[in-house]
Amino acid sequence: MKVLELDVRGLEHPEPLERSVAMFKALGEGEVMHLRIHRYPVPLLQIAQKRGLRFEAYEAGEGDFHILFTQNPDIDLAALLKERAGV
Repeated sequence: MKVLELDVRGLEHPEPLERSVAMFKALGEGEVMHLRIHRYPVPLLQIAQKRGLRFEAYEAGEGDFHILFTQNPDIDLAALLKERAGV
């Protein structure tokens, strides 16, 4: 499993959304996208759901969210999030 990293913390709207959607388009079946962002991105999560992506989110601290996205139903996002974000 390949994990693609994207850190958009501190970027101004709409750049985090645009970069994230571009990576969604490139995300393969066995891949996971690990997004670091400074706020909980409700519009982005709605887009992910419409594209058939699953996601798991964790707030590591104020202004520091870790969100994992994948198309693959067999990937345990909760376990991977624990590993990646130190949950």
